[in-house]
Amino acid sequence: MTFLALDTSGTFCVLALAEDDGNVRAVSLFESKRSLSRRLLGEVDGLLTRNGLTLADMTAFAIGLGPGSFTGVRVGVTTAKTLAQVLNKPLVGVGTLDAYAEGLSALNGVVLPVLPSRRGEVYAAAYERGVCTQAPFAAAYEAISERQNALLCGDTRLIADWTGPAIFQPWTPPDGLAKIAARRLGNADTDDPFGLVPLYVVTPSISMPKAG
Repeated sequence: MTFLALDTSGTFCVLALAEDDGNVRAVSLFESKRSLSRRLLGEVDGLLTRNGLTLADMTAFAIGLGPGSFTGVRVGVTTAKTLAQVLNKPLVGVGTLDAYAEGLSALNGVVLPVLPSRRGEVYAAAYERGVCTQAPFAAAYEAISERQNALLCGDTRLIADWTGPAIFQPWTPPDGLAKIAARRLGNADTDDPFGLVPLYVVTPSISMPKAG
């Protein structure tokens, strides 16, 4: 019994095949840049083919909801919702920051996963022993850097100047994504494909076409 988990919120797209207990069977990563919408389904097909599987073999789908790249999150969520609807399979959404924190739940103290946002800001959320104590928010990196009592987790380029404890993680951890999804699936706690929406945290900017 294998499900497909994907997260397209960051610079690297993460695809994982996981078993019902949350153990990851296979992972595929690719740097999406501006080609995500063109490459995503092909990359999914390649991962399945290498493991002797097809989309019809999937028992469910799990998708990282963000926050992150507005376009990336939207493409991933739309793709997962479409697959779940067409194949009539369960769907679960997982907060991307939750997936980062999942593997650090045994640590004491505050864990602060951070993801790049816009205009010099970062997305973050606070966790203690795996429990979210501050919901996802956007803030200037300078504000985050004042929290020297926290353990930061994120892309090396994002927290390179951090002087406190840190764990460098350049992409969404597939294990964290899969384990959270597996728990929800095991409890029959699934999402409505028609109602599931991305976790943007801040309102996406939409440019209006110029008149004339």
